[in-house]
Amino acid sequence: MIKKSILFLLATVLAACQVDSYDSGDGEYSLLTADFVEAHTSQASAVDYAVTDGGDSLVMQQPLSADWADKADTLYRAILYYDHADGTEVRARSIVQVPVLRPNPPSAFGTVRTDPVDLESVWLSPSGKYLNIGLYVKVGEGGPQGARHTVGLVCDSVGVSQAGGRTAYLRFYHDQGGVPQYYSSKTYVSIGCASLRADSVELAVETYDGTSVRCFRLSEQ
Repeated sequence: MIKKSILFLLATVLAACQVDSYDSGDGEYSLLTADFVEAHTSQASAVDYAVTDGGDSLVMQQPLSADWADKADTLYRAILYYDHADGTEVRARSIVQVPVLRPNPPSAFGTVRTDPVDLESVWLSPSGKYLNIGLYVKVGEGGPQGARHTVGLVCDSVGVSQAGGRTAYLRFYHDQGGVPQYYSSKTYVSIGCASLRADSVELAVETYDGTSVRCFRLSEQ
């Protein structure tokens, strides 16, 4: 049985990063900002402040409710949608959890699934704490009951160079899970760099156009 900590179900994440269209001008959402953050909870399901990947601290004008943030005094990876209020406070509009993937050996998965996705981008956060992945998965109605996407991170090996550098060789795990493939839905996941225990990473993602390999030198933690 695969441990729940290894895999993440994307049932509630798939459409989370979409923003409804709005008229141009100075409407309610015209100055909306979105940032990847570590969100802090003052109590269960109540976010009181967040720190962006760029290092800015954002204090909520009012605590923001997030049902998935179920532990007090805890940091959660998320995307925060907000606009600026007075002083150092922000007016939070919405917050979406971003799954944080941690590496596991192939044996932890039983069968390693690499169903294709459409890969948009992979980038290292300015802080060096996260490697972020923006992608599209295929979704649609009419599949079997309970069908949903599952993602994870496979670490095939860690290579050591003659100079002592360590490179983690990773594969993106994706199980389509029986979800029909009618149209694309965007989502994000992050990889915690500290969990890699490496100086660099080579990440392979299976796409509809073949295997995409991205290489990054990790910042010092």
